Amino acid sequence: MIVAGGSGRRVGGPVRKQYLEIDGIPVLLRAVLPFLVDPRIQQVVVVLPPDDVEAPPPWLASLGVRIVAGGAERGDSVRNGLAVVDGDVDFVLVHDGARPFVSSDVIDRVLEAAPSGAIAAVPVTDTVKQVDADGTITGTPDRARLWQAQTPQGFPREGLARAYARAREDGFAATDDAALYARYVGPVRVVMGSYRNLKITRPADLAVAEALALAPGAGEGE
Repeated sequence: MIVAGGSGRRVGGPVRKQYLEIDGIPVLLRAVLPFLVDPRIQQVVVVLPPDDVEAPPPWLASLGVRIVAGGAERGDSVRNGLAVVDGDVDFVLVHDGARPFVSSDVIDRVLEAAPSGAIAAVPVTDTVKQVDADGTITGTPDRARLWQAQTPQGFPREGLARAYARAREDGFAATDDAALYARYVGPVRVVMGSYRNLKITRPADLAVAEALALAPGAGEGE
Protein backbone atom coordinates (compact mmCIF):
# COMPACT_ATOMS: atom_id res chain seq x y z
CA MET A 1 0.00 0.00 0.00
CA ILE A 2 1.42 3.36 -1.06
CA VAL A 3 -0.07 6.14 1.06
CA ALA A 4 -0.28 9.50 -0.72
CA GLY A 5 -3.64 10.68 0.56
CA GLY A 6 -2.52 13.97 2.11
CA SER A 7 -2.84 17.39 0.54
CA GLY A 8 0.91 17.54 -0.06
CA ARG A 9 0.96 21.33 0.11
CA ARG A 10 3.64 21.84 2.78
CA VAL A 11 6.38 21.78 0.17
CA GLY A 12 4.78 24.84 -1.41
CA GLY A 13 3.43 25.61 -4.86
CA PRO A 14 0.22 24.58 -6.63
CA VAL A 15 1.29 20.96 -7.29
CA ARG A 16 0.96 18.31 -4.59
CA LYS A 17 4.38 17.07 -3.50
CA GLN A 18 3.62 13.49 -4.56
CA TYR A 19 3.22 14.70 -8.16
CA LEU A 20 6.34 16.88 -8.27
CA GLU A 21 9.05 15.57 -10.57
CA ILE A 22 12.54 14.49 -9.60
CA ASP A 23 14.75 14.32 -12.68
CA GLY A 24 11.59 14.18 -14.79
CA ILE A 25 9.86 11.39 -12.85
CA PRO A 26 7.02 12.10 -10.37
CA VAL A 27 7.77 11.42 -6.70
CA LEU A 28 4.82 9.05 -6.36
CA LEU A 29 5.75 7.10 -9.48
CA ARG A 30 9.24 6.56 -8.10
CA ALA A 31 7.67 5.31 -4.85
CA VAL A 32 5.31 2.88 -6.60
CA LEU A 33 7.54 1.29 -9.24
CA PRO A 34 9.83 -0.77 -6.94
CA PHE A 35 6.77 -2.58 -5.60
CA LEU A 36 5.23 -3.15 -9.02
CA VAL A 37 8.34 -4.94 -10.28
CA ASP A 38 8.77 -7.14 -7.19
CA PRO A 39 7.46 -10.63 -8.08
CA ARG A 40 6.35 -11.29 -4.49
CA ILE A 41 3.97 -8.31 -4.41
CA GLN A 42 0.49 -9.57 -5.26
CA GLN A 43 -1.39 -6.26 -5.27
CA VAL A 44 -0.49 -2.57 -5.14
CA VAL A 45 -2.99 -0.16 -3.59
CA VAL A 46 -2.38 3.57 -3.93
CA VAL A 47 -4.20 5.95 -1.58
CA LEU A 48 -4.80 9.39 -3.13
CA PRO A 49 -6.47 12.59 -1.96
CA PRO A 50 -10.24 12.22 -2.48
CA ASP A 51 -10.26 14.98 -5.11
CA ASP A 52 -7.80 13.04 -7.27
CA VAL A 53 -9.45 9.62 -7.27
CA GLU A 54 -11.93 10.31 -10.07
CA ALA A 55 -9.23 11.60 -12.40
CA PRO A 56 -5.82 10.31 -11.23
CA PRO A 57 -2.69 11.25 -13.15
CA PRO A 58 -2.62 9.30 -16.44
CA TRP A 59 0.79 7.78 -15.64
CA LEU A 60 -0.69 6.32 -12.44
CA ALA A 61 -3.98 5.15 -13.97
CA SER A 62 -2.03 3.17 -16.58
CA LEU A 63 -0.14 1.06 -14.04
CA GLY A 64 -2.96 -1.29 -13.08
CA VAL A 65 -2.87 -0.38 -9.39
CA ARG A 66 -5.94 -0.18 -7.16
CA ILE A 67 -6.68 3.47 -6.35
CA VAL A 68 -8.64 4.45 -3.25
CA ALA A 69 -9.50 7.75 -1.56
CA GLY A 70 -7.64 8.78 1.56
CA GLY A 71 -9.13 10.19 4.74
CA ALA A 72 -8.72 13.20 6.99
CA GLU A 73 -5.66 11.74 8.76
CA ARG A 74 -2.96 9.29 7.71
CA GLY A 75 -4.55 6.56 9.81
CA ASP A 76 -7.83 7.04 7.97
CA SER A 77 -6.00 6.67 4.66
CA VAL A 78 -4.34 3.42 5.72
CA ARG A 79 -7.66 2.09 7.02
CA ASN A 80 -9.29 2.88 3.65
CA GLY A 81 -6.48 1.14 1.85
CA LEU A 82 -6.73 -1.96 4.03
CA ALA A 83 -10.42 -2.21 3.17
CA VAL A 84 -9.63 -2.95 -0.49
CA VAL A 85 -6.67 -5.29 0.00
CA ASP A 86 -7.40 -8.74 -1.43
CA GLY A 87 -8.66 -11.17 1.18
CA ASP A 88 -6.02 -13.77 0.40
CA VAL A 89 -3.13 -11.41 1.07
CA ASP A 90 -1.21 -12.54 4.14
CA PHE A 91 1.08 -9.56 4.71
CA VAL A 92 0.81 -5.86 3.98
CA LEU A 93 3.62 -3.38 3.41
CA VAL A 94 2.73 0.28 3.94
CA HIS A 95 4.96 2.85 2.24
CA ASP A 96 4.90 6.65 2.14
CA GLY A 97 4.16 8.01 -1.31
CA ALA A 98 6.60 10.83 -0.55
CA ARG A 99 9.59 8.42 -0.24
CA PRO A 100 10.82 8.13 -3.84
CA PHE A 101 14.04 6.18 -3.31
CA VAL A 102 13.07 2.93 -1.59
CA SER A 103 15.32 0.14 -2.81
CA SER A 104 14.57 -3.49 -3.55
CA ASP A 105 17.01 -4.46 -0.78
CA VAL A 106 15.00 -2.54 1.82
CA ILE A 107 11.74 -4.02 0.53
CA ASP A 108 13.29 -7.50 0.76
CA ARG A 109 14.31 -7.02 4.39
CA VAL A 110 10.90 -5.75 5.43
CA LEU A 111 9.12 -8.54 3.55
CA GLU A 112 11.25 -11.17 5.26
CA ALA A 113 10.48 -9.79 8.72
CA ALA A 114 6.81 -8.86 8.08
CA PRO A 115 5.38 -12.06 9.66
CA SER A 116 6.40 -10.73 13.06
CA GLY A 117 5.91 -7.01 12.27
CA ALA A 118 8.85 -4.92 11.09
CA ILE A 119 9.77 -1.49 9.82
CA ALA A 120 12.63 -0.05 7.83
CA ALA A 121 14.70 2.30 9.97
CA VAL A 122 18.19 3.75 10.24
CA PRO A 123 20.33 4.48 13.30
CA VAL A 124 20.22 8.11 14.43
CA THR A 125 23.51 9.84 13.64
CA ASP A 126 22.98 13.11 15.51
CA THR A 127 22.71 13.63 19.25
CA VAL A 128 19.05 14.01 20.20
CA LYS A 129 17.83 16.31 22.97
CA GLN A 130 14.60 15.98 24.92
CA VAL A 131 13.09 19.37 25.80
CA ASP A 132 10.12 20.74 27.70
CA ALA A 133 7.44 23.15 26.45
CA ASP A 134 9.79 26.11 26.98
CA GLY A 135 12.61 24.57 24.96
CA THR A 136 14.75 23.75 27.98
CA ILE A 137 16.76 20.55 27.63
CA THR A 138 15.52 17.88 30.01
CA GLY A 139 17.47 14.88 28.78
CA THR A 140 19.87 13.38 26.27
CA PRO A 141 18.71 9.92 25.20
CA ASP A 142 21.35 7.32 24.42
CA ARG A 143 21.89 7.69 20.68
CA ALA A 144 22.93 4.06 20.37
CA ARG A 145 19.36 3.02 21.17
CA LEU A 146 17.62 5.45 18.79
CA TRP A 147 16.52 4.62 15.25
CA GLN A 148 14.74 6.86 12.75
CA ALA A 149 11.61 5.17 11.45
CA GLN A 150 11.07 4.90 7.70
CA THR A 151 8.77 2.98 5.41
CA PRO A 152 7.89 0.45 4.21
CA GLN A 153 6.47 -1.05 7.37
CA GLY A 154 5.25 -4.62 7.09
CA PHE A 155 2.73 -6.63 9.12
CA PRO A 156 0.33 -9.55 8.94
CA ARG A 157 -2.74 -8.14 7.19
CA GLU A 158 -5.23 -9.39 9.78
CA GLY A 159 -3.16 -8.06 12.67
CA LEU A 160 -2.79 -4.61 11.15
CA ALA A 161 -6.51 -4.43 10.33
CA ARG A 162 -7.30 -5.43 13.92
CA ALA A 163 -4.99 -2.76 15.27
CA TYR A 164 -6.66 -0.07 13.18
CA ALA A 165 -10.12 -1.24 14.22
CA ARG A 166 -9.15 -1.11 17.90
CA ALA A 167 -7.54 2.31 17.47
CA ARG A 168 -10.72 3.66 15.93
CA GLU A 169 -12.79 2.35 18.85
CA ASP A 170 -10.39 3.92 21.34
CA GLY A 171 -9.95 7.18 19.44
CA PHE A 172 -6.21 6.56 19.45
CA ALA A 173 -4.04 8.10 16.71
CA ALA A 174 -0.39 7.47 15.88
CA THR A 175 2.08 8.83 13.37
CA ASP A 176 2.96 5.42 11.95
CA ASP A 177 1.57 1.91 11.66
CA ALA A 178 4.17 0.37 13.97
CA ALA A 179 2.90 2.35 16.95
CA LEU A 180 -0.62 0.99 16.48
CA TYR A 181 0.55 -2.56 15.87
CA ALA A 182 2.80 -2.52 18.95
CA ARG A 183 -0.03 -1.12 21.09
CA TYR A 184 -2.72 -3.59 20.07
CA VAL A 185 -1.05 -6.68 18.59
CA GLY A 186 2.56 -7.27 19.52
CA PRO A 187 6.22 -6.25 19.27
CA VAL A 188 7.64 -4.71 16.12
CA ARG A 189 11.30 -4.95 15.15
CA VAL A 190 13.47 -2.72 12.98
CA VAL A 191 15.39 -3.84 9.91
CA MET A 192 18.02 -1.73 8.23
CA GLY A 193 16.58 0.88 5.92
CA SER A 194 18.66 3.29 3.87
CA TYR A 195 19.79 6.86 4.37
CA ARG A 196 18.79 7.42 0.71
CA ASN A 197 15.20 6.57 1.61
CA LEU A 198 14.32 10.16 2.48
CA LYS A 199 10.82 11.59 2.73
CA ILE A 200 9.94 14.70 0.76
CA THR A 201 8.56 17.06 3.40
CA ARG A 202 10.17 20.48 2.91
CA PRO A 203 11.28 22.41 -0.18
CA ALA A 204 14.92 21.69 0.65
CA ASP A 205 14.22 17.96 0.39
CA LEU A 206 13.53 18.36 -3.32
CA ALA A 207 17.04 19.69 -3.91
CA VAL A 208 18.50 16.74 -1.99
CA ALA A 209 16.32 14.35 -3.98
CA GLU A 210 17.45 15.82 -7.28
CA ALA A 211 21.07 15.38 -6.22
CA LEU A 212 20.43 11.75 -5.23
CA ALA A 213 18.67 11.01 -8.51
CA LEU A 214 21.57 12.44 -10.55
CA ALA A 215 24.38 10.93 -8.48
CA PRO A 216 26.56 8.27 -10.16
CA GLY A 217 25.17 4.83 -9.46
CA ALA A 218 21.77 6.22 -8.39
CA GLY A 219 19.27 3.41 -7.92
CA GLU A 220 21.94 0.75 -7.36
CA GLY A 221 21.93 -1.06 -3.99
CA GLU A 222 21.53 1.15 -0.93
